[in-house]
Amino acid sequence: MHQTKPPEDEPPSYNVIAPYAPPDTGVPSAPPSYQLDTPILKGLPPGMEHLLQINQLIVKEKFTVSQGRNSTFDVLNHVGQRVFQAFQDVVCCGPLYDVKIKDNSGNDVLHLLESCGCTCTREMEVHCPPGYPVGFVKVHNNMMVTHLSIMNSSKQVALLILGPRFQNSIFGNVTYEVKSQDEQHVVGMIKMEGDHILVSFPLDLEVTLKAMLLSSSLYLDYFIKVSRSNLERRARQNS
Repeated sequence: MHQTKPPEDEPPSYNVIAPYAPPDTGVPSAPPSYQLDTPILKGLPPGMEHLLQINQLIVKEKFTVSQGRNSTFDVLNHVGQRVFQAFQDVVCCGPLYDVKIKDNSGNDVLHLLESCGCTCTREMEVHCPPGYPVGFVKVHNNMMVTHLSIMNSSKQVALLILGPRFQNSIFGNVTYEVKSQDEQHVVGMIKMEGDHILVSFPLDLEVTLKAMLLSSSLYLDYFIKVSRSNLERRARQNS
């Protein structure tokens, strides 16, 4: 009697857990700028109007100088139009992590800042606009998984980011799930794919949280690069 082969125990595909995400598209080498056709709403932080009609962002590094420490990123929508540019600046004796995000007119939109490294827990402030903190991204000390909390300005947890620990995700593609505070619902994804980062979320997600997810994706990329650099340095020392 023929028996049906039991299904393999695989995680659900992205289309299953996030049907709102559009299909992946190629990223052009010279992305055109995104022309905003959405009216600016009263009370919306400057620059956040660009995120109102977006449910997917692609982050691609443009170039790197100073031994990989200073970086520039294009932030694109799902059709490859540039929405923002992000500039990471590393200065001796400066902040541990310092990224400024600007719109296509050169206006400051977001400032990502981690000033203190005196504790075992890493935490980044997100300012929107610069000088006005709207939230925090906290990296928990967990040896088994990567665990980040996205918090509002009162440090109340709004979303979680969960995925493989950094030691397992410094080479190759990796996916992180964005979950609700109670971990019962997957509400988005952050995928590290080749030379770019794909960030997906619901279209109707509050725009400040969309900005926080963009900020978290850059922060994750930073930690992966630091882990990779540390591993390569140890390998050179042991050779």
